[in-house]
Amino acid sequence: MCNCDTNLSFEDISKICYDKFDLLPKTGKPSANQWTVLSCVVEHNRQTRDSRVVALGCGTKCIGYTRHCPKGFMLNDSHAEVLARRAFLRYLYHELDHDRIFHWDAKHRYFELSEHVEYHFFSTQTPCGDACIVDESVAMGLEKSAKRPRLDVNSEMVYTGGKLIAGQLPGAITDDMEQTPGALRTKPGRGVRTLSMSCSDKLARWCVLGVQGALIDSLVSKPIYFSSLNFSCPEAHQVSVERAIYKRWQGRSSKHTRFQPQQPQIRIDASLTFKYSQRGDRQPSPNGLVWSQLPDDLRYVLIFMLLKVISPLFAYRPYEISVNGKRQGVTKKKLESAQAALAVSKFKLFQTFLNLLQSHAELRAKFQRDDSDLEHMTYAFCKDLCEDYQQAWRQLKEEYFQQWTCKPKGLLDFTSKSE
Repeated sequence: MCNCDTNLSFEDISKICYDKFDLLPKTGKPSANQWTVLSCVVEHNRQTRDSRVVALGCGTKCIGYTRHCPKGFMLNDSHAEVLARRAFLRYLYHELDHDRIFHWDAKHRYFELSEHVEYHFFSTQTPCGDACIVDESVAMGLEKSAKRPRLDVNSEMVYTGGKLIAGQLPGAITDDMEQTPGALRTKPGRGVRTLSMSCSDKLARWCVLGVQGALIDSLVSKPIYFSSLNFSCPEAHQVSVERAIYKRWQGRSSKHTRFQPQQPQIRIDASLTFKYSQRGDRQPSPNGLVWSQLPDDLRYVLIFMLLKVISPLFAYRPYEISVNGKRQGVTKKKLESAQAALAVSKFKLFQTFLNLLQSHAELRAKFQRDDSDLEHMTYAFCKDLCEDYQQAWRQLKEEYFQQWTCKPKGLLDFTSKSE
């Protein structure tokens, strides 16, 4: 197990994240009576000592399972942490096509991330789910209690609105809001239940499998982990966050040599608060914001468009606004089409992945097992070909995440040409 340390301070990270948010356009940001969550990924080069935000997300929404899109156009989960991670994937895809932080290893046919580069995660709110549950007896240094009561909005303690998943605790769950430390949960919310796992559980997963996902994992030499997790929020509790991210899994070994549980440095500081943080007199912003570090040179964009490496110009914009998981500003007629898809949607990221394969014959050989056209391959098919990652994920679910929700297989059977 890796214990990560860094010389990049919490103050350094929070400042560049807040500065980046302030530099973004006003459009889509919360109004004075609204709140949101800001999450960022910071890239730090230990050799040059340069640091910059490379991905940013703002949002609090998550849709119910009845609204899932079988073509990958819509985002199921628009919590800030997840949007920032998706923006980070978009950034990584761009970097894989340029010799800056990644270098091609022709012998092994994969990309190698520079040994000097590390990544840090920042958020202005405690991740929903297990990290929010503060066991009162632990906080007071007393004997740990087995369970916390149902969500109590009048209590001074911190609880989660994340919902327990049936089958993971002894006996039947009569109240899915029981505050049981260490349990897996789906996202909080009213109405139709979501199948999206809590941010606590997703961060815990990334601390074992890496943040890069299955498709990018098949292109790089090793998983990409966060060196530190930084939270600027008064309600965060060190013991609870550490438990949610890695301590609830301690004592369980990973059978897979490539993917090993990490212990990122976890830092909490309530003094540097976000200007749009949650307050009782504010309503949650209906918008999601997504930004990725991409080149600003329009000539570069136009060249790629002419080469048909990317399609519409909006798909290359680094900053996007989402509403209900789709791109803001799309006409009613186009709501169910690819034009409604954000650049960080499954559909658009899959297109980006296939474009990368198309431009690298060595990579294409890993996926193109016959003469079949890449554009006819489904998202599910390509993910299944990432055997190393999928094997590790199956083992992880058996030993760590037995109750991780399973979405219908049909939601992954789209191609890059789905309309």
